[in-house]
Amino acid sequence: MTTSETYRWRKTTDINREHALFELLDGDITMLDAGFTDDGIFEVAFNPSIGGKVMELEKLLRLLDEGRLLAERDR
Repeated sequence: MTTSETYRWRKTTDINREHALFELLDGDITMLDAGFTDDGIFEVAFNPSIGGKVMELEKLLRLLDEGRLLAERDR
């Protein structure tokens, strides 16, 4: 379990996707990927390596809102 809590977003690309993905990083650890599918649905995929990570719900929701805003601006 990591405790650094230095969260930041990083844009990633995949040539097979219409929209970019954004990774939420905690230090060097990828916590999740978020972005719009080709059908326009905002999805979040949690990285299995974060098992045991504990976070306040309000903090997670704020971070997801940030990720969604980044994805919206990139559409």
